[in-house]
Amino acid sequence: MAGMMILNNGPLPDMKPEIDIAAHLRSDINRLKGEFYDLEHGRVDYESMRSSDAYRQYAECSRLLREYGLSRLDSREERLAFWVNLYNTLVIHGIIELKIQESVKEVSGFFRKIGYVIGGMTFTPDDIEHGILRGNRRQFHGLFRPFSQGDPRLRHIIDPSDPRIHFTLVCGSSSCPPINFYTPERIERQLDTAAAGFINGPEVEIVPENHILKLSPIFKWYRTDFGGSRGIVETLIRYLDQGAAREFLAAHGTAAKIAWKYYDWRLNH
Repeated sequence: MAGMMILNNGPLPDMKPEIDIAAHLRSDINRLKGEFYDLEHGRVDYESMRSSDAYRQYAECSRLLREYGLSRLDSREERLAFWVNLYNTLVIHGIIELKIQESVKEVSGFFRKIGYVIGGMTFTPDDIEHGILRGNRRQFHGLFRPFSQGDPRLRHIIDPSDPRIHFTLVCGSSSCPPINFYTPERIERQLDTAAAGFINGPEVEIVPENHILKLSPIFKWYRTDFGGSRGIVETLIRYLDQGAAREFLAAHGTAAKIAWKYYDWRLNH
């Protein structure tokens, strides 16, 4: 894409060649989480992060990805944690470097405009989300799959995909799921926790008396990932807390009307 900004260009940091890059990145991302992520409210302190030593160290370490062999990610759990964390920090990296003030909508095509080179291949946030994590599925408004036949990135897609990733990917906006940090050892439990947190939060509202489900547009955009309307209802039932809303869904969910909530693209700061 013309005008793409590769965020991990620059001189490679002086580190031992045998360093585990994925583990080192996890450590740097975890440090950013500890200093600048408000996990309770799902916010990021971009302004303080911009001038911090932790951010500088992460940005330098991200350059090592240019020489990282993705085949070193052995398990599905390692790959899920790696790509989810990388998506979230790539978006944060882009927000800071492009000096976004109020919304990622300030930059046309933001999720295709920024990228990392990883093992000689370029990945944008769209490539990571739709190509890798969604198993090379087209966007809801798109005509084509992200990776065409013969694309070397196809070797790294996660298939079958897991719809719970939609509760982990943070697009830098207020209606996104809250940001977190994921580890291979706990990724399954963390995906369940992320799903439960989102579904029991303000982006899902069940109104039994009116037979209406007021849902985040995330469920509309990725309807096929969840298995259609029935799959959406089953996901809600699985993760909703016990109570009247869950009982209503179990009895009448597939017959209820779905209304889509407003998606707030204002920056999550």
